[in-house]
Amino acid sequence: MLEGEVGGRPLQLVYLQGDIASILLDTGCANDPESFIIPQMRDAGGEPVAITWIMNTHPDLDHTGGNHRMKLHAPQAILACGDADRAVCMGPKALMALRYDAYRADHQIFYDDDTRQWILEQSGQPQTIEMTFAGGERITLSGDWVVEIVTLPGHSHGHLGILDRKHAALYGGDAIHGRVYHGFDGAEKMPPTYLHVDEYLATIRFIEHLPISTYVGCHWPVKRGDEIAEFCAESRQFVERADLFLREYLRQPHTLREACMALGPQLGDWPHGLVDLELVFALHGHVQRLQTRGLVEVNFRQSAPAVLEYVMKP
Repeated sequence: MLEGEVGGRPLQLVYLQGDIASILLDTGCANDPESFIIPQMRDAGGEPVAITWIMNTHPDLDHTGGNHRMKLHAPQAILACGDADRAVCMGPKALMALRYDAYRADHQIFYDDDTRQWILEQSGQPQTIEMTFAGGERITLSGDWVVEIVTLPGHSHGHLGILDRKHAALYGGDAIHGRVYHGFDGAEKMPPTYLHVDEYLATIRFIEHLPISTYVGCHWPVKRGDEIAEFCAESRQFVERADLFLREYLRQPHTLREACMALGPQLGDWPHGLVDLELVFALHGHVQRLQTRGLVEVNFRQSAPAVLEYVMKP
């Protein structure tokens, strides 16, 4: 596990080194290859020029931002991601348009200029994705060590993980989030940021039934034994509470921004105010789910600029 930091939160990346092949799972932010990935890799006895695979679990600046720098140090490595995430993993322009700035037009939720600039800087330079995985592929790391690529959608459509049956472990990236992201100081920093509710719940169920004794995520302490089931249950409970509170809140017409600000204090103890707007990822997924089920009406509120508002159907 290669240990770094992003926004005061742990950033834990996985490096698997075998006799035949090796995998670096995620590349951190733009400067993380030099700041901690390569130094800690060398401490573990590895070298960038020997990496076989660089895999992005999903498109986020702290998971794909170092792609370009890592490819400079490891040009022979094949850069891969989930098939459904290829376009978003290609660089800062796609990340900004399809992820971080996706809620501007319809919801007027977006980052200020300074934060936007930070996001673009940390997202690194564009880098071509050379291969994609759909799940089920196997990679031989050593003669007796074969790992399996698994799909863990919810935080993104193409989110990947690595199932390591030899060590009864799943390296899951940001597949599930519990109820909160904590900082190094133990304080709550921000809410879960899953996007696709039904896929996320399916991933929780999938992880619960895997034959593993260790679960390694990127921003949470390593889970062992019964802690895995507890983390899965905590992740599901947050989804259920968010869905319940949102349905109650939408008995009257409200915008997504209003829902984030109103429900944030009910769902967690992170710093309230702008951080509550990070709920837009999850709550947008919940309203999309309600729309698909025909349970909510969607209208434009006649304001300047116009924004979408939602209300539960009678």
